[in-house]
Amino acid sequence: MGSTEADFDRRASNNQSSFGLGEYAFANTENLDHCAKYLNQTLVTFGFPASLDLFANDPISIARTCNCMYSLLQQRQRDIDFRESTNEQRQRLLSDMSRLEAKVERLEAQVAVKDRELATLTRKEAKAAATFKAQIDKLQQERDEFQRMVIGNQQVRTQQIHETKKKEKEYIKLQERLNQVLMEKKKESKSGMEIMNLLQKEGRQRGTWNGKKADSDFYKMIVDAYEVKKKELMAENADLRALLRSMQ
Repeated sequence: MGSTEADFDRRASNNQSSFGLGEYAFANTENLDHCAKYLNQTLVTFGFPASLDLFANDPISIARTCNCMYSLLQQRQRDIDFRESTNEQRQRLLSDMSRLEAKVERLEAQVAVKDRELATLTRKEAKAAATFKAQIDKLQQERDEFQRMVIGNQQVRTQQIHETKKKEKEYIKLQERLNQVLMEKKKESKSGMEIMNLLQKEGRQRGTWNGKKADSDFYKMIVDAYEVKKKELMAENADLRALLRSMQ
């Protein structure tokens, strides 16, 4: 381009036209050629219809100029519509943003509540876990203690069974010994009675014998021996009964 918009603005500010276009007018009577050239180049650059011919008198050039102006007006209308649509969309976006911000605040409040609830549940869970672990440890200790008691009871039971068998054997031996003692006692008692009967019989037959004192001493010796043996047997029987009672 030969001239720029800044150049034209500078020229317009230095040369006011006779038509009263103002201080910031783009074109004046002195720069029409330059303005027309600049406008044509700019319109072609932005894709508008054929270039303007502002000084033409033929209908075709005037029609091209009208079409170009109409395209500019349409572009302006599209710009206005786009701005209005953009502004409406911006307002909707702002409204949506406000609603979203309010929703975010509500969600943040809900998240804070849930965080507090989660913290409370976490503390309760930790407390419950500690209580459960303590109960498990206690149950394990009780189980170990019970197992030790079972083992101890089994050992005691085994020992008791052994002691019972031992006492049963001793009891059988004592029963046999008691029966033997009783049999001996019966035999001795029977023998003593026979001796007594025999002595009484002989005493009646020897009523006229001499030496009655010797016979009396012999008889007394036999009775004393029998009494001593009887006391020994009674003492032994008492010991055996006491031993049996201690084993029951």
